[in-house]
Parts: sequence; C-alpha cells; structure tokens
Amino acid sequence: MRVAVVGAGVGGLACAVRLAHAGHRVTVLEAGPAPGGKAARVERDGFRWDAGPSLVTMPHVLGDLFRATGRPLEDELELVRVEPVTRYRFADGSSVELSADVPRAVAALERWSPGAGDDWMAFLGTCAAMWRASAPVLEGPAPWPPSRPRPGDPRPSPSSLVRVRPWWTLRQLARAHARDPRLRMVIERFATYAGADPRRAPAALALAGYVEHAFGAWHPRGGVHEIVLALARRLEALGGELRLGTPVRRVLRRDRRARGVLTDDGVVPADAVVLNVDAERALGPLLGRPPRRPRERSLSGLVTLLGLRGATPGLVHHEIRFPADYDAEFDDVFAGRPPREPTIYVSASCATDPGAAPPGHENWFVLVNAPAAGDAADWGAVADAAIARLGVADRVVVRAARTPGDLDRESGAAGGAIYGAAPHGRLGTLRRPGNRVRGLRGAWLVGGTVHPGGGLPLVMLGAATVARAVGPAR
Repeated sequence: MRVAVVGAGVGGLACAVRLAHAGHRVTVLEAGPAPGGKAARVERDGFRWDAGPSLVTMPHVLGDLFRATGRPLEDELELVRVEPVTRYRFADGSSVELSADVPRAVAALERWSPGAGDDWMAFLGTCAAMWRASAPVLEGPAPWPPSRPRPGDPRPSPSSLVRVRPWWTLRQLARAHARDPRLRMVIERFATYAGADPRRAPAALALAGYVEHAFGAWHPRGGVHEIVLALARRLEALGGELRLGTPVRRVLRRDRRARGVLTDDGVVPADAVVLNVDAERALGPLLGRPPRRPRERSLSGLVTLLGLRGATPGLVHHEIRFPADYDAEFDDVFAGRPPREPTIYVSASCATDPGAAPPGHENWFVLVNAPAAGDAADWGAVADAAIARLGVADRVVVRAARTPGDLDRESGAAGGAIYGAAPHGRLGTLRRPGNRVRGLRGAWLVGGTVHPGGGLPLVMLGAATVARAVGPAR
C-alpha cells in the first residue's frame, strides 16, 4: 500500500519507519529544509543547541521502535544518563537538586526541607497508581469517542478512571501531598510539560515528573536531534523516501477515502495519509474543512539560545528558576500577554555532552513560557529580561532566538502553541483529538497535538498506535 506521511517531525518519522518495516511504500513530505519539526537543531560558531525537546524519558519506547524495525537503538544512538535531572531555584534564594534515583532525591529533599522527602514519596506512590491506570490509555487508541479495541490493543480497566484522580486538578494534587509551598511549585511545574495551567490542569499531568524517576532522564550523545537523524536513516534503509522542501496543500479524497495529497510539485497518490501536523491546521485547511480553533490554545515558549564564554561553577544540565508569584505568570500567559516575571528554564547540554560547545564555553537553551500569540509581542525585550535575571549578559558571545511566531512558521504550530489545545479540565487529557480522522477513511493524525499527547515518548507511542491500525502491507 502507498502511504503519504505529511510532516517529518518525530511522530511522522516514527510512524513512517514502522509502516515501511511493515512493507508499505512510504513517502514522507516535509515543508522545511530539514526534518525534525519542533525537534530542530541550531548550529552557530561551534555551538550546537536542540531548539525543542531537551530530555528523553521512557527510553524503552525509543528502544522498542528501533528494535522492532531493524537494528537495535544502541547501533544508532548513545543515551547518556542525566544526573541530577533538574536543579530548582526559588525566589527566596533556596535551591534543591532532584535525582532520578529515588533515595538520593529523598535525601536531598529532607536536607532542604524536613518532611519534604516523605511528602515526595507519598506523591510518587500516588503517581505509580496513576501510571498503572494510564499506561494502557497512552499505548492504545484514543479513549474518546469510545470504540471497540482492535485485537492486540490494551484494554483499560473500568477502575482506571478512579485511579487517575479525575476530581483533582494538579494544584489540588500538589497541595494534598506537599506541605512546603516550594515543593508544590515543583509538582505544579509538570503542567507546563503539556502546555497547561496547573490550577486548571488534570492531576494526571503529574506523570511527567513521575517518569523521570521510573525510567530515568537521558540525553542522546550529540543532542536530541540525533533521534531525528537516526529515524531518517532507518527510513531510508527500509526503502522509504523523505522529500524536503515539499509543502502539502491539501489531502485528496474520493468516495470518503483519502487518495493522496496535493503538493506544489503535483499530486502524490496514496492509499493512506498520515498527518504529522498541528491538529488545528490538519483538521482545517488540509482537509478542506472550516477552520477549527480549539477552546484554548496551550502555552507557547520563547527560546533564547546563548553561547557563553567561561565556565559556570556547579553547572547542571537542567535548571528551573521560579518567580516570586507563580500564579501571576499563568494569569499573564493565558490572558495572551508575555509574563512579567516568568519561570526560566535553562538546559545546558554541555554539562553532559561537552562537544555541544567550544572548549571553555557553554551552550545555554533558555526557555520562558509565552502565550500562543505569534509575533504579537516584543520578544527581544522578554529575552533581554530573562538574560538579565540569569546574570550572564556579559558572557554572551552568540545569541539566537526561536519565538512563538518562528515556531508557527517553522513547525506549523498554530500561533506557536506547542501542544495544540490546552488540556484544561479534570478530563482534559482525554479530550485531545484522536488519531483517526473521522469521516475520512485512510486518514490519520500523529504528533504532540493529538492522542496520547506531547513529548517524545508519547508521540512515538501515538505513531505505533497508528501503524498498528493501518496494519501490514497486503
């Protein structure tokens, strides 16, 4: 069967590799000059940055993808453990480092705030039960609208809904488990990994932090973009084709079935079409339907890439600096304006992978939450303020940016919304668009804006679900 995959992000490439291994003739069509989508790479003057995802969790998902389609992951990539996972700094001047090793994390928390270690263990216990209930949903088809499971698909237990605590928001979960307000902020931070406000996000988003303990935190040698390159190599080895600089204008249909796509270079016939495209854009212009604007878009982000001279004492791979007023940040962002004092996330991959910066220098990826407002703000001023708070302005030798508008133009994320619709509401994670395009046979959706959600492992799980649904070549 001929399959056209629109978009060479991680989700599209992962699905294309599985389909090519299943015997299909696969063509991946990417509008940009390079594969990767949000998982892009920027190189300048000897510095290298990942411009999107900066951490790998659930490495078994990546390992399964490569093992199931040919040679094992170890033949393609080297994963390096990141320790500590994250250092958290607070407005009162205190800080704590969390390890993926639970005893080390608990000991650090107890030294920082007596009782916090016990609270963290109780939180992880709750998350473990939530994970057991959530895993079958993440690994299978979208739960809504309900459908009969296909042979081999996981079957969620009726009690699963109770275990994910749908009556709690993430903030309520944090307050039920952590006495120290600073530890509550750490737990609430996990909402932003899905582009949400912790006051309105479902408690299940706490699992973003849980998986760092359960499966570790990892960095591919050379950067996260190496995953993209490895998938492109695997696709080529399996006989698939990757066409860059080939924007798709429309999905073609006949008799209520996808029949190919229209590009600037002409028609690409296909018996099935997989759209690795922002759901808002896919379900609107590409399918010839009225524009579909979600109830509320997720967070975007302003990325500032810094090449710094000199060495930072005690540099860690990941650091988060919280503001004095965490609620004000979300009030600002979801009102459509840049936050006056944002949380600052710094990823310095050179702490784990020294080759990412020239000797005696450091590569800093600096991210602040931003509204999905495209170019509607003075992002340069926002970046200047973040650099001033970090205290590194006098060390900058190279600087680049990726604004919400850039993210929109380069990856197709509507307005720059990283995760599509914001998963607000106690069942918000269950209301993402499903992988099957309703009303059009042979058309599918993958990527971080559809089921099962954003983040590298989840988009790869969604790709596997779609590949199973398409089935082997006949």
